[in-house]
Amino acid sequence: SYSNNVNYYSHLKTKNFSNKRFYSTIPEERNNLSPYWVTGFADAESSFSLKVSKKSTSKSGWHVIPEFRIELHNRDTYLLREIHAFFGVGHISEYESLNKVVYSVQSSRDLANVIIPHFDKYPLITQKNADYLLFKQAIELLNLKIHSDINGFQGIIRLKAAMNWGLSDKLMNEFPSVISAIRPAVNFEGIPNPNWLAGFVDGEGCFYVNTKKAKGYLTGYQVIMSFSICQHVKDEFLLNKFTDYLGCGKIEKVSTRPDQVTFVTYKFSDIRDKIVPFFQNYPLHGVKSKDYRDFCEIVKLMENKSHLTLDGLNKIKSLKSGMNRGRIYD
Repeated sequence: SYSNNVNYYSHLKTKNFSNKRFYSTIPEERNNLSPYWVTGFADAESSFSLKVSKKSTSKSGWHVIPEFRIELHNRDTYLLREIHAFFGVGHISEYESLNKVVYSVQSSRDLANVIIPHFDKYPLITQKNADYLLFKQAIELLNLKIHSDINGFQGIIRLKAAMNWGLSDKLMNEFPSVISAIRPAVNFEGIPNPNWLAGFVDGEGCFYVNTKKAKGYLTGYQVIMSFSICQHVKDEFLLNKFTDYLGCGKIEKVSTRPDQVTFVTYKFSDIRDKIVPFFQNYPLHGVKSKDYRDFCEIVKLMENKSHLTLDGLNKIKSLKSGMNRGRIYD
């Protein structure tokens, strides 16, 4: 049952805006985020980039700003402050008119001394790790000042060309002869720790409840619960491994979204006995934890057959209406 399966997984190991606010000081109290959770969340939500612009006072004529960045809806401001406290470097910017908040580390010294050692010890496992490895090479060049002349700078451009979406048209015109660096291969070696998956789900997971009209039910409605994780098709191999790791679910593709692949489980017994206990043992930390909490309440109602009564159905509909995009934040 729901309550007897809590230990099921115990064995698993910009622009400037007038209303932009900065938080450059570190919160006094350090938090207890698992480093594996941080990496899992970074696999879902972070980016590694090299911003390049012209600078007449530079020897090469160019300026490079490296950045490790996590951008979220401002309802997750508290979570970014926790991540800020975890690393102890960088700053947080709030863009109130855009409802977004950004954690950013741009100092080459902080990137080399804090961010890179973390991801070397607790590696990313999605295809984002290739961007990280190229970014790491760029930081090494920047700290050696090799980029100061135009030849050294072209080494940075080669790395940038292999990262993320490659070079902009403007940079391609400026450096037409530059050959992209070889993008590192990312070989999946297993999910390193259950907290990695919790962090990844905080970024990419979804707890969803669907109530649809159905003639075969006294209430006139059927309740269908699902847990899903969406990702770009380039990480399809990783999502396939979730079925083995969690012991449930399947992979779905939608023809209208050819670049997307989804791990999903609909089976109530799997949700009750596997998904719910997993996140009790390895907690979520963002606003998704509130969706999980409501999801658990609906699981209890379903297990008690309350969904077969109008009163129970109304409770489920009420909980559902406040989940995900329906949640109201102060």
